[in-house]
Amino acid sequence: MEYYIPHSDVPVGSSARLWFNADCAEAEKRKHSAFLSWVDARDRKAPDLSSKKRAFNHAAKSYKKALRKARFDRISHIGQKLSAQPSGSRAFWSLAKSVEANFCRPTLPPLVRPDGTLTHTAREKAGLFASLFAHNSRLDTGSATPPTLPHCGTSMPEVRIRNKEVLRALCRLDVNKASGPDESINSLFAGEDESLCPDTTDY
Repeated sequence: MEYYIPHSDVPVGSSARLWFNADCAEAEKRKHSAFLSWVDARDRKAPDLSSKKRAFNHAAKSYKKALRKARFDRISHIGQKLSAQPSGSRAFWSLAKSVEANFCRPTLPPLVRPDGTLTHTAREKAGLFASLFAHNSRLDTGSATPPTLPHCGTSMPEVRIRNKEVLRALCRLDVNKASGPDESINSLFAGEDESLCPDTTDY
């Protein structure tokens, strides 16, 4: 549900990316350099194109790890300073705002339910939108009967997906390819054996 509620991932203002340290900058340079090498090899159709692509994937993952570690280290450092400050002091609230700026904030205000109560969480807001959409999508047809559709005389053949076909498709996956919107990891599926193929065909 939270995926469908808009929110801000990057704080706006002069304090943005205070956690971006020298390790992040170095990892970003390596990623950019590997990307340029991969693009050049792709344009020249060089024989080492696959190795350049793997190097770029590795640099991109290392860059993400560096960003994640830098954020965690900064939050941990602020948390240690926050625990050392007296509660309610000016320094305490200044550090508290710095910690709060590292987290996402919903851009939608609290919504009012039909019973007058408020929704605050992303899940509650998504549920309220879903119920409102379902209510507005109902049509009052009264006593009207559904239309009778003429029979076309043909039928669609049954679609069968066999275990061997699924295993063949899994073995052909590019494990170096980035994951899609469903966050499926290709290397995980490529490592499945034949015993897991029946479960995959259920999808």
